[in-house]
Amino acid sequence: MKTQIIRKLTTGLTLTAVAASVLTGCTPSGNSGAAPAGNEGAAAATDAAQTDAADTSSDAATDATTKDSALPDSIIIGCMPDWAPFDYVDAEGNITGFDVAVTLEACKRLGIEGKFEAYEWAALLPALESGRVQMVAAQIYRSDEREEKFYFSNAPYYKNENYMVVKADEPAETVQDVIDEGLTFTCEAGELYENMLIDNGIKFVYFEGNPQTSIENVLAGHSDGFLAVWDTVDHILKENGKEGTLKHIGEPLAADFVYSVFRKNDEGQALARAFSDVYLEMEADGTLTKLSEEYLSGLPVEGLEEGVRE
Repeated sequence: MKTQIIRKLTTGLTLTAVAASVLTGCTPSGNSGAAPAGNEGAAAATDAAQTDAADTSSDAATDATTKDSALPDSIIIGCMPDWAPFDYVDAEGNITGFDVAVTLEACKRLGIEGKFEAYEWAALLPALESGRVQMVAAQIYRSDEREEKFYFSNAPYYKNENYMVVKADEPAETVQDVIDEGLTFTCEAGELYENMLIDNGIKFVYFEGNPQTSIENVLAGHSDGFLAVWDTVDHILKENGKEGTLKHIGEPLAADFVYSVFRKNDEGQALARAFSDVYLEMEADGTLTKLSEEYLSGLPVEGLEEGVRE
């Protein structure tokens, strides 16, 4: 089973990247056009590397079964590779991360070839709606507005906890402390984080960016904090030699299940059901926990049944 990853850059340049091993490691608008094919030499090298990667899957992974006739032979999957450690570009220039590894393994089990295209946040779901991609795997939560336009996998593949992130020497420890001190957070318009801030009475201003720029804003004193999944912040701080400069405080403002998203058509519905079954299988056989140990905090991935929606 071969799985191709295409990295789409916002300048329009396309780079063919080698797929990472499935289990053993290895938001403003962007360019949402289709990626051109790479040259034959690069494609051959990529295919060879992908074959090797597929052979290194753990014993927990099952062999690709006979593919359901309702499923396509291949799909293009939208991702956002500036959201480490869930989706990011490693030192060798390969798109990798927890979401990518989970999706590659699910595709393998379903007998589907997956091709990843990278988009900035604001372009991800529009790319799905327009048909440029058939699936999005990028830490997406369900919402009524999104469910009007897309199918979601019935089962999630992860559960995120969203914390308030502030400087390490900030004395505030609770939501009430944040309100009493008049701290100002940053948030991108239209995010679910915006609703969390509003619901908790936390003052905030809008900005365009990503976790990296949110971190830079706080460290430079341009804002007092932001909401984030701590695994993401911790990964970026370690990568940039700034570990210990920020902290998360209080209880999580929300704990949300993460789902894959599909086009709202017959094919998308079939894919949503198929991926749901595989996610629960991967939880049961320990594959999701193994990937958490590799890419995230290492906590067991369990209890996904609570997030199953019909």
